[in-house]
Amino acid sequence: MAIFHAFSQETQRVVFSPPPSALPRIPGSESHLYDQAISLIAVGDLLMGGSALHVIQREGADYPFDSTRHVLSSADLTIANLEAPFTSGGTPFDKTYTFRVPPPFASSLPSAGFDVLTLANNHILDFGPEGLYSTLNTLDSLGIATCGAGKNATEAERGAILKKGRWNIGFLAYSLTFPTEFWATDSSCGTAYPRSPHIRQTIQEMREQVDLLVVAFHWGGELKADPKPYQRQYAHRAIDWGADLIIGHHPHTLQGMELYRDRLIAYSLGNFVFGSYSRNARDSIILRVRFDRLGLLYAEIFPITVFNLEVKFQPRLLRGKDRDRVIGTLNVISKDLNDGRDILRPSGLITLD
Repeated sequence: MAIFHAFSQETQRVVFSPPPSALPRIPGSESHLYDQAISLIAVGDLLMGGSALHVIQREGADYPFDSTRHVLSSADLTIANLEAPFTSGGTPFDKTYTFRVPPPFASSLPSAGFDVLTLANNHILDFGPEGLYSTLNTLDSLGIATCGAGKNATEAERGAILKKGRWNIGFLAYSLTFPTEFWATDSSCGTAYPRSPHIRQTIQEMREQVDLLVVAFHWGGELKADPKPYQRQYAHRAIDWGADLIIGHHPHTLQGMELYRDRLIAYSLGNFVFGSYSRNARDSIILRVRFDRLGLLYAEIFPITVFNLEVKFQPRLLRGKDRDRVIGTLNVISKDLNDGRDILRPSGLITLD
């Protein structure tokens, strides 16, 4: 059983000199640094159980990704938040909602494009340690990296490093959601809680090992469009300590996006494949970002519908007026996070102007 999945133990940082500060920071640049660029895709909550269980059993494990596979696989690395354990056993935790997903369903994740899954959330221990360890074993057998949970706090906080070409990419994940019993301790398994000063030390130490660092947080108020003050505080500090990209989830709906110190913070990506017929979770996005050795080149969003009364647990790309509406809404809820300016172009592109 691999609690920590690392594709590379040794890293070498590449330094370009002199830094070409006048390079255009937009897609299509002919900069030589594009030969050294890397792209990532991130989506929100992934739960192939709950109300989705019988649909996926009938249609097959590949079914949820059939409409978005071409986008998910278009980047060098793709990440999601795994919102429920892959297990057929375990004892359910005493709370209102507990979920588990048949382990065979996980077989569709590599072909859908997923490379790494965050496990730091309020459902990964719904079926106790057995559910967590089954999940780690299942994903390890498929070559999918994990971060944010482990057999104790040290392993939960350790994160994962993936190697892609000449890049070493680090991933860390933390949960600030209840129940507190799910947070790992020195002697019990669970999720990584951003304990101070551990989080600062972990981010700074991983920063020294990797070329790009992604930090994910499970946080915020459900169905709330605005991040809470503590979300902004954690996101800013993580970037100050060395993170290049912050992604968030848990609210089940979109929250605003912020450019801070030329880094992007996506406070909530909303749902992706999620086993609920909720009428409140309708719009979401797929986020694609591209970096070179100087930092963020650009980001773009692909609006999707996750309204399962219509799409039946198969997220679909929005087009036309519906696509424009999501981009407009995201600009509105992001405005106060960016000194009153729109950061999204009508095309869905974010650039560092």
